[in-house]
Amino acid sequence: MRLGVLLPHRSVVLQSARRPPVEECWQVAHMCDAAGMDIWVGDSIVAKPRLEPLTTLAYCAALTTRARLGTAILLPALRQPTVLAHALANLDQLCQGRLVLGLGVGWKLPAIELEWEACGRAHKRRVKDLEEHVIVWRKLWSGEPVTFEGNGFKLTNHTIGPLPWSETGPPILMTAGNRGEMIPAQLDRFGRLGDGIITTYLTDDDCRRLRGLGDEALARHGRSLPGFPLCVYTTVRIEDDPARAEALTRDFLEKYYGGGVNYRGLMGLGPAAAVIDTLKRYEAAGVTDLCVRFAGADQIPQLEQFIRDVVPAFAERGS
Repeated sequence: MRLGVLLPHRSVVLQSARRPPVEECWQVAHMCDAAGMDIWVGDSIVAKPRLEPLTTLAYCAALTTRARLGTAILLPALRQPTVLAHALANLDQLCQGRLVLGLGVGWKLPAIELEWEACGRAHKRRVKDLEEHVIVWRKLWSGEPVTFEGNGFKLTNHTIGPLPWSETGPPILMTAGNRGEMIPAQLDRFGRLGDGIITTYLTDDDCRRLRGLGDEALARHGRSLPGFPLCVYTTVRIEDDPARAEALTRDFLEKYYGGGVNYRGLMGLGPAAAVIDTLKRYEAAGVTDLCVRFAGADQIPQLEQFIRDVVPAFAERGS
């Protein structure tokens, strides 16, 4: 199981929108790269402001040499598909094929609906738009001229350049199974369009079930991806006192999300040994990748302790 860390690119903006301490993000990127871990970023424009994900990853591409650069998650439907296909291909070239795309449609919340409106996009169309993005990206990334008419755009024998680093393009992980909710439409979308699954707020039993349902969805569409990537986004807080770890995490998440936090699923809270045990449960359940979000303002000390006390328990990291 590969370990990765969510850059504190929302935390720094919460500290200051005018002068966010972005050096903290770059320090995290350097530390992850040296430790053989991956780097992940989330996405939001006005609902939960943060450093813009793709330009942030482009900067990380220049700072790193081996860390994979992932989105957990990107909301493609907020953007125009042709422009985004170009930006993603360019980013994949800058990092020499280290890009991993976790994609989703966002939560169905009033603030998210207003975010779509602010970007001139239709919230009710976000699922159809997500699927259209993936279809158009792959057509354009093939290098062949594309003629296609979509939602508000038309391609007429067009190509883009550069193309992605590899012919298959960046792996695309589709959201499914969040909070243990095995929604058939999400699984079907993975079965048709995905290279893997990205999810959050799951137990280890949920992960086992999700992997089995994912295999079934692939088979229904005549596809087979043995051991497909299954990435879980989870929260970690290392503290000798488990009660303090839980209290600090709850407070952090309430501020991070602005309330309405769902605490279902496994989180690594407490001493390093307890964190290892929790993450090992994910590994045993068939999870291939973890995106770890540290709770608290002390991101660097938490990462230092994680690298020192937790990472060595996962000997195959970075392989």
